[in-house]
Amino acid sequence: MTMRDSSRPQDYYDRPIKQGADALSTARFEPLTEFLIDSEEFIDVMQEVHGFEISRRTLQLYSSPRFKLLPQPIHKNGHRSYYAHPEHTERLAVILHLSTRLFMPLKAIRSLLRVYPERHYGLILKDVLTAQELNEFVEVFGHGLEVKDFLFHKVVRVLQALHESDEPEILKDETAKDKALFHSSHEFERWIHSEKRERTRHVLVKHQED
Repeated sequence: MTMRDSSRPQDYYDRPIKQGADALSTARFEPLTEFLIDSEEFIDVMQEVHGFEISRRTLQLYSSPRFKLLPQPIHKNGHRSYYAHPEHTERLAVILHLSTRLFMPLKAIRSLLRVYPERHYGLILKDVLTAQELNEFVEVFGHGLEVKDFLFHKVVRVLQALHESDEPEILKDETAKDKALFHSSHEFERWIHSEKRERTRHVLVKHQED
């Protein structure tokens, strides 16, 4: 009888085991479907679903006590090891995104993953936050700030920058900046409810597909 690691959620061990094309199809069309995937096929799922290539050795290193980046696989059915989808796949995708696309060192990634909420992993994978902003999040964690606060602050900076480029002379003090921001907020609200928002989305999506 296989011993269960008490630190792991019980449902990890009760999930169905997916294999080969079945796992890839499920992960592709139903990303939140929960299942276990063999460690060898887990690499294929990572490439197919998230577009990242990783070697078996690197995968083992990331799961090792030395690196502590990815939780160790679940051992089930004797000595076979499995990874949990979507928890392991999304976390590994974040690690690879941070290291290969944002060029963050592994030490910084480990510090970020200790405090960054899993529910917001999608923001990282969509490049909403820069490496600098993610490092800042680690520095101020514990001061009552959330990821949403960072995003709102980023929107404020963008709106202020728009006014500074249009009317730089009027933004000489904080009161003027606040008034400009208030005006921009209303302008943004009108844009949200306009047909121009949908037209912009359509153009950008079409451009990405091309």
